[in-house]
Amino acid sequence: MAPEDYENIAISQVSDYVNIRQEPNTSSAIVGKIYNNCAANILETVEGEGGAWYRIQSGTVSGYIKAQYFITGAQADAIAKEIGIEYATINTAALRLRAEPNLSSDTLTMLVQGAEYVVLEEVDNFAKLSVDEDMVGYVSMDYIKTSVEFKQAVSLEEEAAQKAEEARRVQEAQEAMQKLEEVKMVEAKEEQTQSGSQGQNSQTSAAEPETVGTIPANPLGEGDDPRVSAPGRQETTAAVSPAPETEASTAGVSYGPGGNASTAVVSATRTAIVAYAKQFLGNPYVYGGSSLTEGTDCSGFVMRIFEHFGIDTGRSSRDQAVNGREIAIDAVEPGDLLFYASGDYINHVAIYIGGGQVIHAASSKTGIIISPANYRTPYKAATFLD
Repeated sequence: MAPEDYENIAISQVSDYVNIRQEPNTSSAIVGKIYNNCAANILETVEGEGGAWYRIQSGTVSGYIKAQYFITGAQADAIAKEIGIEYATINTAALRLRAEPNLSSDTLTMLVQGAEYVVLEEVDNFAKLSVDEDMVGYVSMDYIKTSVEFKQAVSLEEEAAQKAEEARRVQEAQEAMQKLEEVKMVEAKEEQTQSGSQGQNSQTSAAEPETVGTIPANPLGEGDDPRVSAPGRQETTAAVSPAPETEASTAGVSYGPGGNASTAVVSATRTAIVAYAKQFLGNPYVYGGSSLTEGTDCSGFVMRIFEHFGIDTGRSSRDQAVNGREIAIDAVEPGDLLFYASGDYINHVAIYIGGGQVIHAASSKTGIIISPANYRTPYKAATFLD
């Protein structure tokens, strides 16, 4: 857009957010909120309380805000490219991502129909796409549809719905973690019972016949073998701020080849991994980072998610690809990892969540998102669970 195209476009410049009012004064009803660096259409400028106010339309919200909280024209144009995200949607069955903006350059990967990718620039009828933070290439503009998206205002109802969705994900994670702990406890109880039975049989066979039935199997435990300690039940705080990364109870459980995790424990762990990871959707991508809340890269995200379940994946995507047990790509289950590569060099990792989707720390533009599992061609799959 040219600067004049932004004359009727306002971009908010506030420390956090400002309220959108029904009338141009601070005593009228609040109809929504607009946060920093959000875009709005200016419908008219009016005189209101304390000076000029804009009547705006942003998203589904229409109302009044003081003009002082916005920039327009050339100023808006100057930051629009930074705060707006241009997306390309593939409109053909499969599309080659090229190393250079021409049809004869090397194919880096295949992109899939319906998937969205961030447009970095347009060059000679080619779009330079950021597939994720670790892969950039070019596609012909003839096979994509582009759109620019800005953050916009939210109505009070929309904000309530967003908070409800976040709370639902937190609750879902808590319930999945609770179920996992319950499965562990049931199995620990069964092991105690079996151990007690074995102890009783051993003691009975060694005793004189007339003493059978007079020797208690567990004199200190009233039927529960005191020599066996069940994993302690832990109230998970994984999904509750300010400690979302608190490690889950993993006492007595080990995964992977040679591990003792049963089929039931592995199944419950898969569900819990996916639910736990989804809590962090929308959080930022930071290269080299490993904080699920403050910012992480793709392998840091995987490392922290699995660390919560007592599983050491290693730090880099290449370490994780080596440390996990390789499985067929078409055999992945929720909680398994998919790796992506440039040539044979693995440079990105995501967690498969089922339904043909992955969750991953994708890029600095998008943060932690859910994508089609084949948003770029998977190179390898691995599991740490069985």
